[in-house]
Amino acid sequence: MRRIFWSFIERSVFCVVLFAGSLIAPAMAADDVRLSGAEENGFGRLVFSWPDTGLPDDPTVPDTRLPGYETLVSAGVLVVTFERPLEIDLDDLLRRMPRYLALVRMDGDDRTLRMAMKADFNIHARAAGHELYIDLLAPGWAGDPPPLPADVVARLAKEERERQARAAQFAELGPQALEIVEDLPRVALRVGEQPSFTRLAFEWDRPVLYSTAFRDNRITITFDQIADLPLASLRVDPPAFVKSARAEKSGGRLTIFVETEPGVKVRDFREDLSVVLDVAPARPEDERPVASTAPAPLLPVPTGSPADRIEEPESQRAAAAQEAAAAETAGEEAPAVASSPPEQLVPSVSATEETDVEPTMAVAETSTPSTVAVAEDVQAEERPVSNDTEEFASAYPNRAEADQAALPVSSDLTERSIRLTFPWAEPTKAAIFQRDNRVWVVFDRETDFNLSDLGPVVRERLGDPEIVELDGASALRFAPPDRVLITAGERDNRWVVTLGDMIVEPTRPVGITRAWSATGEPQVIFDVESVGSIHWVRDPVIYDTIAIVTAKGPPQGLLAPRNFVEFEALSTAQGLALVSRADDLYVSETPRGVTVSRGSGLTLSAADGPDYSGSAPAASRVGDPSAPGRMDFERWRYSPGKNFIERKQFHQRTVALAGEADVAEARIKYAKFLLSYRLGTEAYTMLQGALLASETLENDPGFRALRGVALIMMARPEEAIADLAFPALDDDPHSSLWRGVAYAELAQWGDARLAFEQAEKAFEIYGPDLQALFRMKAAEASLATGDLGSVEFNLDRIPAGADDDRWTEQAALTRAHLFEALGRVDEALEIYDQLLTSDHRAILARARFGHADLRHELGAMSDEELTDELHALRLVWRGDDLELAVLERLGELLIAKGEVAEGLEIWRMAVGTFPETERARRVASSMTETFTDLYLSGGADEMDPVEALSIYYEFRELTPIGRRGDALIRNLADRMVEVDLLDKAATLLRHQVDNRLRGTAQAQVAAKLALIELMNRQPSAALQAIRSTKQVRLPKDLTHKRRLLEARALTDLGLYDHALDLLSETEGEGVADLVANIHWEAQQWAVAAANFETALGARWRDPLPLTEDERFQVLRAAISFSLDDDAIGLERMRAKFGDLMSASPDASAFAVVTDPIQTNGVAFRDLARSVASIDTLDSFVQSMEGSFSEPLDGLDPAIN
Repeated sequence: MRRIFWSFIERSVFCVVLFAGSLIAPAMAADDVRLSGAEENGFGRLVFSWPDTGLPDDPTVPDTRLPGYETLVSAGVLVVTFERPLEIDLDDLLRRMPRYLALVRMDGDDRTLRMAMKADFNIHARAAGHELYIDLLAPGWAGDPPPLPADVVARLAKEERERQARAAQFAELGPQALEIVEDLPRVALRVGEQPSFTRLAFEWDRPVLYSTAFRDNRITITFDQIADLPLASLRVDPPAFVKSARAEKSGGRLTIFVETEPGVKVRDFREDLSVVLDVAPARPEDERPVASTAPAPLLPVPTGSPADRIEEPESQRAAAAQEAAAAETAGEEAPAVASSPPEQLVPSVSATEETDVEPTMAVAETSTPSTVAVAEDVQAEERPVSNDTEEFASAYPNRAEADQAALPVSSDLTERSIRLTFPWAEPTKAAIFQRDNRVWVVFDRETDFNLSDLGPVVRERLGDPEIVELDGASALRFAPPDRVLITAGERDNRWVVTLGDMIVEPTRPVGITRAWSATGEPQVIFDVESVGSIHWVRDPVIYDTIAIVTAKGPPQGLLAPRNFVEFEALSTAQGLALVSRADDLYVSETPRGVTVSRGSGLTLSAADGPDYSGSAPAASRVGDPSAPGRMDFERWRYSPGKNFIERKQFHQRTVALAGEADVAEARIKYAKFLLSYRLGTEAYTMLQGALLASETLENDPGFRALRGVALIMMARPEEAIADLAFPALDDDPHSSLWRGVAYAELAQWGDARLAFEQAEKAFEIYGPDLQALFRMKAAEASLATGDLGSVEFNLDRIPAGADDDRWTEQAALTRAHLFEALGRVDEALEIYDQLLTSDHRAILARARFGHADLRHELGAMSDEELTDELHALRLVWRGDDLELAVLERLGELLIAKGEVAEGLEIWRMAVGTFPETERARRVASSMTETFTDLYLSGGADEMDPVEALSIYYEFRELTPIGRRGDALIRNLADRMVEVDLLDKAATLLRHQVDNRLRGTAQAQVAAKLALIELMNRQPSAALQAIRSTKQVRLPKDLTHKRRLLEARALTDLGLYDHALDLLSETEGEGVADLVANIHWEAQQWAVAAANFETALGARWRDPLPLTEDERFQVLRAAISFSLDDDAIGLERMRAKFGDLMSASPDASAFAVVTDPIQTNGVAFRDLARSVASIDTLDSFVQSMEGSFSEPLDGLDPAIN
């Protein structure tokens, strides 16, 4: 015994030394943690596994295999933070949980893991020894969380037995040894509210024994340890189904009494070191006890067999199942019972008393190992399993009915094959194939399968069948140990699938055709007849996506697999199975079968040709086959006739007299004639008429080029690009010229420059005017992209023989911009001066803008002069990028001058007029930045508050999303409070709390909202703000402030007892003052006087003058003593504060209130009334100022 004692002492000293050494360790090594994820039936599960180093030898040493952790959901992101760094592999997680997680990353500290979830899942985390289980439950999840795996429950039970044995061994050392490391136990209460139940979790810092009883709407739970447990929140603001709670300490035990609403049921269980109570409304079927179906416990139980044990059923159908199970086990031998069950620390309720919940014992350190607790733990962990039984029972009252409703699958065995028969009642389409040695059988109807006929031999040769969940379909998957050949057959609505080493009957081969869409993109068509549905399924093994296409019988399938760049077509016995390799792959049913395509077209090589039918689009019959995009305007212009009118009439007659076979060609010729005269609208109309006469023109590259040029002439560049980007025109330099013009019109300068570079060989083919157009646009594109050398190159190649002198002036204007970019400002100004006399209004307007902006930059023009010039330019020129540039510059000037509202309005006009341009998007971004900086960088603080608020309400659509937007709203609310717009400030913050924030940030802003509501004399709204944002874990300081706010709101509502009860278990700054104020307002004079005196403390010893607040406290203390007829207390106040008060502005008032009580008269009553009328809310608000100004660090509160 002595050796054991000194061994214990040595281990304790070693732990102390080890802890001290850890304080000076340079860094903490990262734990090697294995993370696995799985998509279970209706929920996703994450499992973190630390190395299992076993339980500590000393039961008083905490089990540190699993570090402390915290889970938080913010803006759809699950954040898991651990106390220790960890090394973890995240590569495989997204592939295993594609329906639950979108992104996973580890912070730089190696302690925080962030997982972006694809839906607003509920999070349930629990520790299991050296493992942490985190379940992602669907938003509509009802009932208990999913259970732990059975092997994990068994492992926990084994560890508990080991822990009890070690505790018993150390208990023999005597109390003097244990006192070396003994510390007081601690317990915290966590409350969770769900629509269907309320959960009370008592979180202990060590194992405890407990017992529960429920009778007459009262839960009594007794622990074998004593700890302080505040329960005021359960009394002041009880959760659903709970009315009140109180705690008692007696005989070394802590007893909690919880008063509940009538008609509830209670369930208790252990989860790690926590004892959990679930309170839920009882259902009629819960009123009578039923034999439990729980499996035999892992340890012996004190009395009875499983059939004799009583627990509450989940439903009547579940009760029926339980009764049946009890009947089956009634004849079995009861498990062995311990000869002498351990003495219960807390007496149980008598079996003869009417109770709804049997008293249970939870595991704890004790000198005699308890077997009851582990059995109860196992039962508690396994209870959620009954949910599946209940769901099954809800659908089918008994197993026979369930089997009858399911589709029976029969099997026939031969020496070389297995035949499976699916007897459908009506025609059903199917897909049957094999991938990675796994056989898929998919049907186009939803059903359950009755697989009872598949005996052990079938399962041995095919593997256990696996049901794959599909919307609108049902599927089975087999994993035979060896690859098999599959034959499918359909007879009289019965699908027969034969699996073996030979093909029983042939399958109609599905042909493959290469085709082109209406826009010229390559496609692949499978000639499947009577196509059913297309199901997109993620392969649970390989984690890629398969498009499964069902079809009607007789069997038709792809006899050999085919590989394409964007997808793989698997060989099938029936239907199709297409494995996607591209994110934008489309599989659709068409009259020709099943079509596979992409938005940008499939990549089909020439090597694929022999296996396809079909052909590529024919060469253009509209234009030159070698140059379909060439616009030969000179040749098209000349037609029979002496002038334009006669030539036009010639084409009109030709179109009118053309037969049905020739009318399309006649209209195309007429359209070419009109294009040669730049009549784009008329040409476009004629081209659309030709398309009506011959739909095949849509795939003709020459026709697409003609229509694209017509659209450019109509100032519709977006639509023009759609035609000129036709795949067959990609390598045509003539089409590249016109694409460059269209991109330039859209200010997409990078694309324009690339198009002109591709078309360099085609420039010289066109006449001077078109060359000038192309060279001018190419120069502008090069200037916009910073390629200044190419600007000069293109400008020098503008032909001098252009008929329109506009090109000369346009080139001069672009050259002036080039000189500005090169820093040759004098030459640029000289060109601008020359162009100010131009007869072309567009060039004149651009020259004025460039001239004025450059002079302002050089200091030759003031801000006011430039502003006036830009206002004038707005009236001179409108409708293109020049107007946008003028509005952008004008807005910048106005905002720089402090005219923020006017500048933002100008920018708003610019964005609204040119919404699709890149420059407008840049202006919109500047608007948001300016608006945000105004309220976050202090700009609005220098404004008149009314002006700052009016700007916000005028442009509040510019409020950014995320944390900056939330901070902006909070700053604005502060400004509103400053000008006494409390209603509007509360409205802003209420929207934040209800719609924008979650977690700690929501609780913090809700506290600020509650403070504003109190200032606005709305205590009910303040109370609602606090209570509607309760959080399980909050920073201590924030919890304290929220508790004070709740108490103040209750006080203002006249609920003094509730407020005092709430503060009775609260300590810290401001509590004593608030308690004194509550007693004062409740006219509880004796207690109020004592609290005021206590709050003043030893201040009377300090010779410094009293502050205004301190003098106010002294006066109220004296008045309270006087009204309570406490002459001794009044004399004590005179003795303590007489000298200090006599030297203060309140000397006369103090003299009146401290006069002998029997002399109190009118002066005392008037003064007391005056002091009582002073509102203490202002001092309370001042004590709270600055508490909620900034969001807590490390939060990402916004919901985006």
